[in-house]
Amino acid sequence: MQNENDSLARLAHAHGMTDLEIEERESVLAEVAAQQVIRRWQEEEEADLQALREFEEHCKTRVHPEDIDWGFHDQHDF
Repeated sequence: MQNENDSLARLAHAHGMTDLEIEERESVLAEVAAQQVIRRWQEEEEADLQALREFEEHCKTRVHPEDIDWGFHDQHDF
């Protein structure tokens, strides 16, 4: 027995597409959306890495290791 009032079938009739075509279209749109999310994440990750590289380069030119008080002398003060 087939449901004649299937909402997907009615939607397909209204748009001139079969239910299989609509399902295929939905899956393609979902895949495209997922790829866009991944691409956005990769762009953000690359921007973060670039900012880190710039910060490291800035630190190399401004801070010398001999200028840093590492606090090791505090361990042995009695």
